[in-house]
Amino acid sequence: MQASQIPEDIRTIYSFLGQMLPDLTDLMGMEVREWRGELCAAVQDWKDGTPEPDWQGFREWMNDICHDDGMPGLFPAREEA
Repeated sequence: MQASQIPEDIRTIYSFLGQMLPDLTDLMGMEVREWRGELCAAVQDWKDGTPEPDWQGFREWMNDICHDDGMPGLFPAREEA
């Protein structure tokens, strides 16, 4: 697995959040660090042969973090069919 196989939006938001960490509230910063850590662990597991991470689950989790802090989601809302 190569980084190029990680969806572009996930890579972009991961990087953006890393830059924003010093500016976030303590609680949101803690939640973002947890999200980033879980994402790194899931990608490492994927490299080690486990199934591909649930990218949509990571998107929804981050949007929930944002909404809980009174901010708009960072990922587009998933449209239900």
